[in-house]
Amino acid sequence: MTSKLIPLLKIGVSIGLLLFALMQLDLQETWRQFHQLSAVFVIIALLYYTFLQLLSSWRWQIVLHSTENLASINVLFSSYLVGMFLNNFLPGSLGGDVYRVYRVTQETKDWQATFVSVFLERFSGLAVLSVLAALSLPLAFELLGSWDVIILFVAVVVALVGGVMVLISPKLLNWAEPWLVRLRLGKLAESLARTQTLLLQFAQDRQALAYSLLLSLILDLGIIHYHYLVAQQLQLSISFWQLLVFIPIVSVVTLLPISVGGLGVREGLWIYLFARIGLTSEQAVLLSLIITGLGWLLSLVGGILFLLDESRQQFNNPNLLR
Repeated sequence: MTSKLIPLLKIGVSIGLLLFALMQLDLQETWRQFHQLSAVFVIIALLYYTFLQLLSSWRWQIVLHSTENLASINVLFSSYLVGMFLNNFLPGSLGGDVYRVYRVTQETKDWQATFVSVFLERFSGLAVLSVLAALSLPLAFELLGSWDVIILFVAVVVALVGGVMVLISPKLLNWAEPWLVRLRLGKLAESLARTQTLLLQFAQDRQALAYSLLLSLILDLGIIHYHYLVAQQLQLSISFWQLLVFIPIVSVVTLLPISVGGLGVREGLWIYLFARIGLTSEQAVLLSLIITGLGWLLSLVGGILFLLDESRQQFNNPNLLR
């Protein structure tokens, strides 16, 4: 019963928060700003985002190779797109990773190595994001006069950096383990210990580690720049540096499995953050929905690939049709 109730609650959270965000809008003003998008810009934005996904696939291939497993960039890229599609309907932003592990395991025949590669690929991105967020702290104090946002940003930085440090430091994990056990998170402590071992093995491949971190830096900056380009097209008065502060907050909070694909939570956060720099709710929701909409457009390709993959599986396994 509980397992069925939780997804319904998450759908309710998404719908409730999204409706609340939409109620803040002047629909005529939102529609006017929406018309500033041109078809040419939408195509350019989709191509840009596709390029970022290709870079993510390349990073994943590098990490996977470090586990002595190979998969073609086509398989990795297609599974990335399907993962994007599934993330639109699953809680948090990690649901698509389950499919990625499943699909690529068909190529590697080693689900543990594939799972590790997906985790490490995610981890390298979060590790670089934590560094960018930490380096952006002075910007947060300089650009934002709102202490609540600064406190929220500092909390995100602490969560990111703290999580990374616990994963890479055996001493910190040993210190944290009794507290996790008291909180009935003993299994999490065991998982962190296994993960730490895998990270140390990956770190021994210095070339793969360096390439992975470099690609993560390019990707994180590319995602921020992507948001900046959309904001500029909408004529929003927000700088690249302000987005460098805001996006880590949005990225971390929407990872929490409290809604469907982060929908509603993301829009509410943008309204909250935009209000602190003198921008309107219409501008905040428009930026969020357009970024989400462009992601959905690209993920439709993943939906088609998912259906084709399911059809192929049924064709190769006739018993599934019975």
